[in-house]
Amino acid sequence: MGSIVSLAFAVEADENDQSNPLNVESDDQINQTGSPKKHHFDNETEREVGIMNNSLGARIRLLQLEKALLTNILKGAMTVQVLKGLNVTTMELEKILENLSDILGEVRAADPAANDSVQVFVQLKNDSKNLTTQFRDTLRFLLDNETIAMIKEQLRNMTSDELQNVSMRLRHWIRQFNQNQLYRLYGIIGEANTSIINDYINGNISLNLVKLQLHKIVNQMTKEKRHMIFSEVKEENIKKRIHAQAMLEDVKQHGKGNGHGRPN
Repeated sequence: MGSIVSLAFAVEADENDQSNPLNVESDDQINQTGSPKKHHFDNETEREVGIMNNSLGARIRLLQLEKALLTNILKGAMTVQVLKGLNVTTMELEKILENLSDILGEVRAADPAANDSVQVFVQLKNDSKNLTTQFRDTLRFLLDNETIAMIKEQLRNMTSDELQNVSMRLRHWIRQFNQNQLYRLYGIIGEANTSIINDYINGNISLNLVKLQLHKIVNQMTKEKRHMIFSEVKEENIKKRIHAQAMLEDVKQHGKGNGHGRPN
């Protein structure tokens, strides 16, 4: 019955770093490889869109994309500096970074409450993945093993107040989202523990500890009660998945959409 709790949190795994770094290692070590097919949506995209049926969920996904883009731009800029020090031509890489910066601006301007926020998110995410792939492929023609080792060492020491600020804002909104999920789940279970929820919101305990407490509560219930809770949670999540698929289907029908999610 452990799935009762796991079903309830759409972003539980996202509170840690989920950025999309511009790695310079071998293919099997690189995140988000390959260019996405037009209007092809993988399970990851469906999962991400699943919480975008409200502005809070959309805000989280846009912030996660902003964090990934900012990470890539910062690491890309540092990579360019290393290459310049080696007298390597970087014009093409710099152009790609300019395009990534343009996308970052669009992500920051996007309105999470706009009707086309899903379309905007999917389009900008795909654009960023394409550019990330271009940057990585371009590096392959420029780097030898010694240069790769040098860049990896530089990237390992990268820090940024701007990136930390985005991470803090993202953590705040994820905890707000999970707070709502916790109250919903406690409502289904028929019990409430506001103190443990407050401890989670304030960062005093982890989500895993909250889940463990929920497991204990559920495991002490009768088999019939556990089955009723599981059925209700499962039904809600099926509805959520259907809604996510419907939103992605709308993206297919309308393409990029108009307005790019910007507020009027």
